[in-house]
Amino acid sequence: MTAAGGDFGVIVVNYNGAGVLGAALRSCLAQGVAAASCVVVDNGSRDASRALVREEFPGVVWLGNPCNAGFARAVNQGLRRVRERHVLILNNDAELLPGALSALSACFTAHPQAAVIAPRLVDAAGKPQNVAAPWPRWWREILPRSLLKRLAPGHFGGRLAQVREDRSVASVIGAAMALRRSALEAIGPLDEDFFFYLEETEWCERAWRRGWQVWFCPGASVRHHLGATAKRFEAAARIEFHRSRLTYARKVEGFGAWVFLGLWLPLRTAVDWLAQGILMLASLGTLHSARQRFRVYGRLLAWHLRGRPTHLGLPDKCPRLAA
Repeated sequence: MTAAGGDFGVIVVNYNGAGVLGAALRSCLAQGVAAASCVVVDNGSRDASRALVREEFPGVVWLGNPCNAGFARAVNQGLRRVRERHVLILNNDAELLPGALSALSACFTAHPQAAVIAPRLVDAAGKPQNVAAPWPRWWREILPRSLLKRLAPGHFGGRLAQVREDRSVASVIGAAMALRRSALEAIGPLDEDFFFYLEETEWCERAWRRGWQVWFCPGASVRHHLGATAKRFEAAARIEFHRSRLTYARKVEGFGAWVFLGLWLPLRTAVDWLAQGILMLASLGTLHSARQRFRVYGRLLAWHLRGRPTHLGLPDKCPRLAA
């Protein structure tokens, strides 16, 4: 076991990820993490995930939920099991590249106020992915994304992933993030009111407000097969994002932001839906991407117009979350 690996506990949240979970676990064990310090929290998978862990990774801890408890609640379950001084939260579709844990450990040493550190994220071809994001604010929803990219290129798109030096950021992308145990004890667990999306963003903003810092350390790299769950359930994932965005406004930004977004998000969705419908008609239905987006925006708009029912969104939710 390497010294760096022994400092880390790992939490992998899994949902029907048998095809990718093995690579994630192997990458952690290869860098010296003890099997007993690797925790898979499963959100009601119906595939071969359990058999994979039992047969190929018998020492890894399996915490199985009977239903989809959401990302934040699953992470918190894992946090109660690992006691190492650093905790790596890793998507089931992500893999540590060589030397990642050593680089993360060195970054924690270099930045003693860092509560959370994000590694560089790359796709299967080695292309950088976005690793950081600004705190959500209602006014950002009405500005063109192209303008936001020019104003803050480090927070939109993948440019930050191309820098070579450590850099403090507002918040990180939760596909791979390392947390300091002492910061967790001071800041508290993830907010379970966020089912899927923005839970890590809220935690990062909470960390900054309590005197901690958030860092991006490009010396550590993780390969991420972007958004496997979101790709399988595109419309449902968009519903969950809008739900989390409204939750963020209500809990962090204030009542006015929550009211504004409650009106703005369905209006913007309606415009997007109409635009895709026009594009689909203009192409005589031959443009597959327009048809797909038309259906996705239609389902999202219907969710808003129906009063945003809690049972809609990603499948297999636990009863308390779908009530």
